[in-house]
Amino acid sequence: MSTPHVLPLQPSVLAVGQALSLRPRCAGVLEVAQGRVWLTLRGPWGDQPGTEADHVLQAGERLRIAAGQHAVVEAWGPCADTAAAALRWSGVTAAPAVGAASSDWEGGVVQPLRDLRHALGQGGRALGAAMADVAGAGGRCVAGLARFALHRTVPRRQRGPCAALP
Repeated sequence: MSTPHVLPLQPSVLAVGQALSLRPRCAGVLEVAQGRVWLTLRGPWGDQPGTEADHVLQAGERLRIAAGQHAVVEAWGPCADTAAAALRWSGVTAAPAVGAASSDWEGGVVQPLRDLRHALGQGGRALGAAMADVAGAGGRCVAGLARFALHRTVPRRQRGPCAALP
């Protein structure tokens, strides 16, 4: 069994093709200092022990990770040369700190809104692709119906290439 990674307060670089597995013993916030990452976060979340959620975080974005959750982080980008990412971990102590309300706001409201925006964007792209497929299938269906109708309306002797001459 591997030892959980502990990221320092200074950014740690995650290179292309690398994945990082985090299993924090205490709650904390993972911040993307540079680049973009794909993060899969697995429970437990209260009464839902086996759930998981995917997040795409860009530079400057943060995600709160509870104690006992498992996060797998991978550098993610459109080009191989821009896929490196820098991450920063800051642990949250048990005692409420000054600014805890802003941390609650970030983790409880802002991050879910970012996730919702991302999910709606993906849903919109998927809906657009589905509509294009439906339009293509509809066009093929109309063309097939037109060929069938022409086949039924043309007299039998004009249909084939071997029609007998009168």
